Amino acid sequence: MSLEFNIKNAGKIYPIKITEETTVGQLKEQVEQLTLIPIARQKYMVKTGLADNSVSNLSSLIKNGSTVMLLGTPDANLVSKPKEASHFIEDLSPDQQLQKFNELPIGFKNMGNTCYLNATLQGLFSLNQLRELILGYDPHTFTNINPQDETHHKLILELKRAFEGLEDKKFKSVMPLVLLNILRKTYPQFAERDPQSGFYKQQDAEELFTQLFHSLTVVFGDKFSEDFRIKFKTTIKDTNNENDVTVREDEDDFKLQCHISGTTNFLRNGLIDSLNEIIEKRSDITGNNSEYAVKKEITKLPKFLTVQFVRFFWKRSSGKKSKILRKVVFPFQLDVTDLLAPEYQQEKIKVREELRKVDKEREDKARDAKKRKLDPASNENNNGTIMTPREEMETQKAIQESEKQYWADEFKKHFPSNLQQGENPSCVYDLMGVITHQGANSESGHYQAFVRDENDENVWYKFNDDKVSVVEKEKVEALAGGGESDSALILLYKGFGL
Repeated sequence: MSLEFNIKNAGKIYPIKITEETTVGQLKEQVEQLTLIPIARQKYMVKTGLADNSVSNLSSLIKNGSTVMLLGTPDANLVSKPKEASHFIEDLSPDQQLQKFNELPIGFKNMGNTCYLNATLQGLFSLNQLRELILGYDPHTFTNINPQDETHHKLILELKRAFEGLEDKKFKSVMPLVLLNILRKTYPQFAERDPQSGFYKQQDAEELFTQLFHSLTVVFGDKFSEDFRIKFKTTIKDTNNENDVTVREDEDDFKLQCHISGTTNFLRNGLIDSLNEIIEKRSDITGNNSEYAVKKEITKLPKFLTVQFVRFFWKRSSGKKSKILRKVVFPFQLDVTDLLAPEYQQEKIKVREELRKVDKEREDKARDAKKRKLDPASNENNNGTIMTPREEMETQKAIQESEKQYWADEFKKHFPSNLQQGENPSCVYDLMGVITHQGANSESGHYQAFVRDENDENVWYKFNDDKVSVVEKEKVEALAGGGESDSALILLYKGFGL
């Protein structure tokens, strides 16, 4: 029997094939030949760290087909370690030096009333699977593109380049000028100018959000859309004739709307009101106008849930879309149980409880690890040897990635086997991003984005175009509205445990 797996070091993958008799020492010799990392400096991110060179039967420690993270510096271009711990910036690679100088993410330059674009792009970038989908776009894999779809492909290509700029952080900020030009050609409403000044007008971020979703659907199809598509069962009933009932199960949307009335104080109430309406229409049975109760129940929850606060309404006196300033509180973790069809609801509640048990275990272990954590000033590893700043950073990153993957796998064990494409396993969502608006109407004011750190739910970043800062979680809570300051316009949620 043989064991095949990969070794990953400094971004490179090395395939390994060994037998049951192969010892840890023999494996390290093989790895040394491949990576030029001396055995003494090889550190493996697996159980026991492969410290005992005499151990064999490595299938008990390494899974077949898995990837093992290897830390260590090869002999080529090796800088010898100092006898004492040092934290010189020169010890880091260029990428790490940049990270040391500025650990914050970067923003987009405002190109003249383009804050609506900048905030929306930061919101989309915050959703990991969507980000990876866009970064993986390869125009060469698309053949026989319909001519009317060419501009959509060009738009996604420029979106990819903008995302690459955010990820690489080679510059202090990104200026997506080509993306903006293609956007205005694809959707001419974003090229509207003020007749007096001649400058491009401020635009509605929600309208941009909708149009970008259209282009992403054109280019990626179900691979994109099913991760965001909400499906409904809609019951339309004549309030004056109980026999006049229509049931539809083919309706869908990419977002939930929160209508704001004079009594809407919480997001949950606004969502329920939006899915339960009274409309007036002509009855096919009586031939008379009648009031119909429209009730929507969700039959498929997506991985990513977009919620729009319907804050803008057309004000005839001003000829503009004015803003509803009312405060509406939204949660960091949203449970949409009350919005589901009864039969669908029971399935999701069961999974929700199982995932919450896993999450409690994760929190308990994180709390224990925090208590056991060594003094951060210490720069020694478990073997008592001193690590350079570069090795220390690599170790921390590897441990973080390993922990993240471990809990992702633990959550996945409790996902139902009959999930639809792009479906959220449970009925719970975690808030990842908020797109806000400050001002009195959609054609003025300013858009910003608030995005959660992927690895720390208590750390949030505020994106004011190219100005990026860390904000407390309490600041995000204050985005509920209540005035002309920052008010949440779009909420971006990710399925719990994904």
